[in-house]
Amino acid sequence: MANQINQVKMERKKVILTLCRVFPATHSKKGINTLFAVKLFAGRKIHTIRADEKGQWAQKVADINAGNKILCVREWTGRPYNSEQADIKQFVSVGLQDITITYGVDDEKPQAWVDGKPVPIETLAKNDGLELPDFIEWFFGSVHTGNVFKGKIIHFTDFRY
Repeated sequence: MANQINQVKMERKKVILTLCRVFPATHSKKGINTLFAVKLFAGRKIHTIRADEKGQWAQKVADINAGNKILCVREWTGRPYNSEQADIKQFVSVGLQDITITYGVDDEKPQAWVDGKPVPIETLAKNDGLELPDFIEWFFGSVHTGNVFKGKIIHFTDFRY
């Protein structure tokens, strides 16, 4: 009986979230290590920002926080989508906030709002594990169209904006 209970606990479904081990080919730092895994363990990457066009993150986070699933953070061992993924860390509780970032042609730097409140872009970049220029290029580099990003912040800690 105890063995069956342990097996049920172990079979909790995983929500997979993959971090980039290196900067993508579309970034000026392509191929250079992002150190996201190191920063995650050191508490210097406390969240990740994701697009959410299909509106799936709210349900995923609800399932994780209800104890039905776990968040499994992974990174690619080589080229994204053409290599194995390695587990970095698992979370049984995460946070979720809405984010909008705009970068108009007259703006010196992007403007950001989290749950409708303004947040300094420098703070977002730092907490996401990136230097500000890299953060800006990540979200508004040459391969991106438009000057508005809308998505979700998935928090790995209790911190909220």
